[in-house]
Amino acid sequence: MTTSDTPAEAPRPRSQQKGDPRRRWPAWAKQLPYFKLPPPDPNFSLIPKQEALELLRPDPSKVPDSTATAHAPFRATDKTLRAIEEDLDLLEREVLQLFRERDLEAKVQQNRYRLYQISFIVLSALATTIGSLLALALTQQPPTWVPVLGFAETVVALLATFLAQISGRESPFILWLENRRAAEGLRREYFRYLMRLPPYDDEAMQPYERRLLLAERAALINRGTSPDDRAASALSGALTAEGVPHRREGGTSNG
Repeated sequence: MTTSDTPAEAPRPRSQQKGDPRRRWPAWAKQLPYFKLPPPDPNFSLIPKQEALELLRPDPSKVPDSTATAHAPFRATDKTLRAIEEDLDLLEREVLQLFRERDLEAKVQQNRYRLYQISFIVLSALATTIGSLLALALTQQPPTWVPVLGFAETVVALLATFLAQISGRESPFILWLENRRAAEGLRREYFRYLMRLPPYDDEAMQPYERRLLLAERAALINRGTSPDDRAASALSGALTAEGVPHRREGGTSNG
């Protein structure tokens, strides 16, 4: 009996990024920022519909002979397949579009944050190097390189000041966390709805009520509000039960 010594390649996490341009890079280098992010996959899905349907109804020609196994392969009924397909289509419209936007924006802000940090490190090292050369130039007679090195030191200082201003005015770190939190909240809601976990597990809930609840909770998450908060849940319940329209941003209340 022969066994292969080559370990099986671990499955890659599902990501919007097309391909893996840094697959041959060392682990530490893979975390370096991009000057230009790879293009996202416009057809990205958390659960590809075709793969899900093939898993629930496998092709008989690709399934081993059931007599050679202890159990016959699982095959979902037509009713189950239609229900899952409808759920995936609904989640594509109500959740996945928002998830893609938030997930991509989180990646952009993460890359921007790392790029700023690397830039600060490079500018600091450059300023130190120029300062050392300037100190050596002062010992020369005549110190012909002092004006050039002094000008270079000024340029580096101006660049560092400019970078500090643009990174502090709209912090990419805060934007990264906000968008990542919203993206992960939408991911969680996606699987909650698909698996009929609370609050979608109520047997008395009509299909349209469940769909409306999903749309309301996805909108709240996308706006940065947790739908499990008491105030958010009350708003969602009121909109679901009464069909009250959303109050415009910045609107005034009459008591």
